[in-house]
Amino acid sequence: MKKKQSHLDQLKKDNPFKVPDGYMEGLTQQIMSQLPKKEPVEVKRITMTDRIRPWLYLAAVFAGLGLFFKAIIGISTSDGAGAAADSLLVHNTNMPYSSYVETYNEDEEYLEYIETQYANYLLAEEWDFYE
Repeated sequence: MKKKQSHLDQLKKDNPFKVPDGYMEGLTQQIMSQLPKKEPVEVKRITMTDRIRPWLYLAAVFAGLGLFFKAIIGISTSDGAGAAADSLLVHNTNMPYSSYVETYNEDEEYLEYIETQYANYLLAEEWDFYE
């Protein structure tokens, strides 16, 4: 056992790894000479169309969605049920002026009637609250 320990003591003193003479001299030059030459990368210029293109795509998407929903709404009201409701919203411009004025006066009278009925209803509730 003693022989093995003394042999290990001898190995601890010496460094078993050795660099060959002159290895570190010119090492950087040798590595750089072995690398491939790198060509400079050309910088791509960004034009105005490249900057606007995403916004144009976004506008096209919204326009397409608008047309899509317009088509869906048009298909759903083509059965005739929606057409009757839409016809109430259309103003007839072929009506003579005198009948237009009469219609307008009737509408005003009706609105005044509704307003007085609502006011009376609110006042009646107020009186009931105080009693």
